[in-house]
Amino acid sequence: MTTTRKGFIHRFTFAFLATASFLQISEAASPRSAFAFMPQTSSPSSTSSEKTADIIAYQDLKLNIPQFGINVPVATWYKPDEELTSTELSNEKVLYSHRISVKRIGSLLAKLDFIPAFVAKDFQLEPTTKINTIYGKNGSFPKDRPVVLLAHGFLGSRFDLSHLAEELASEGFIVFSAEYPESLSSSYDRIDGLDRTLINQELLKNMESEWNVKASSYGIVGHSLGCGTVTSTGDASWTRVTIAGPPVRRDGVDLGGNILAITSLNDGLVAMNGGMGRLQSMIPSDFIRLQETTMMDKPLPSKGIVIFDRDDGPNHISFLAGNANDAMVSFLSPLLPVAQALSIPVLDFDRYKESRDSKETADVVIPLISTFLRQYMM
Repeated sequence: MTTTRKGFIHRFTFAFLATASFLQISEAASPRSAFAFMPQTSSPSSTSSEKTADIIAYQDLKLNIPQFGINVPVATWYKPDEELTSTELSNEKVLYSHRISVKRIGSLLAKLDFIPAFVAKDFQLEPTTKINTIYGKNGSFPKDRPVVLLAHGFLGSRFDLSHLAEELASEGFIVFSAEYPESLSSSYDRIDGLDRTLINQELLKNMESEWNVKASSYGIVGHSLGCGTVTSTGDASWTRVTIAGPPVRRDGVDLGGNILAITSLNDGLVAMNGGMGRLQSMIPSDFIRLQETTMMDKPLPSKGIVIFDRDDGPNHISFLAGNANDAMVSFLSPLLPVAQALSIPVLDFDRYKESRDSKETADVVIPLISTFLRQYMM
């Protein structure tokens, strides 16, 4: 090992561990710690007189992968059937149990596998929407509903697009968001052969065989690395949305079906990879470019792309839910100078820390995605 490499490791390790010690992080830290997002003081989410039309049910499921002996967390949102009463659903206030693991971040970004597991933080994230969100019970999924999978990006989480999931659930979709091996949550070990394709295959099987989900149609939405998951999952009958990533397969295979792409020239990864020139070379000729100011004026094309080309356009993680981004900012900000000094990619984390524009981005993007999915799946 070279002196430079040794120095890199020593500085990196010292910075991580010193920061961890300062923040008094521990694997057993209370989920309602100073960094947790506390629920607002309010009455229970539902009452015996409340109609199911006014609520979203949420479940945090475990997807058993028997060949690897692990359980993959899967977050799920849906609107209960009208005939269900509130007695069949829990009144407990929903909080999303989210973890950020510096060990996993160091391993994925810099191949540093010796960072202690205790360098992590647990969060309890509040849902983004004001719609009453309550726990459902296993096996209570409605029938004959459109199903949408969410695919998070590199160092993402199953809650990255939770704001979109809540909106889609309120409109009648059943939404599943699995935690993939590239997650920063580190809920299970990374194992050779365990990848997104296998997890999605098991998820689709379990929907019908274990959870009794009967889908009327299928769609998938992915962010960043999740765009590759979008373009490799399902067949031509699926409806797809790619966010901050290419809407085409690298092998050139035509996906068929309906696909919407959303990207931004203010995304640091887009700029780093060639900007508009690179984007144009990747967009098939049959895609119609939509303008931000007029894109909702008429039905959306079956193949369309929105490119934010304004100076204050979304950066790479502006597209994610504000609660997930706020957790990253509150926990990882002390490590940002270290990462920058060592030239470790931060995936626009530094830019988002200044812009804090999740809500502004969601106000534009979520209606667009939900309209596209309703138009082609319902």
